Amino acid sequence: MASTLSEWTAQTVTILTCDGRLVTGTLLGYDQLQNLILGKSYERVYSTDGAVERVELGLSVIRGDNVAVVSDTDGHVEGGEEIRTEPIKPIVQNVT
Repeated sequence: MASTLSEWTAQTVTILTCDGRLVTGTLLGYDQLQNLILGKSYERVYSTDGAVERVELGLSVIRGDNVAVVSDTDGHVEGGEEIRTEPIKPIVQNVT
């Protein structure tokens, strides 16, 4: 993973966290524990009620144990404001 992250330093990346947040920003740094430093970052918040909301975060540090996926964005992060989400059904169902 470290070799890939070194290639993405100073590039725009999107991070999917373990709690489902989607954060996009410029990768400024990382360490051996996959802690990430993002500059000019923002979170895209999806809702069933309205359009996608963009929440500006600025300089962000994301702990490595909370990183699920790191993706390069290749500049295609804008648009899609008309996207709506549907609630995800539970994976585990109660069986009686």
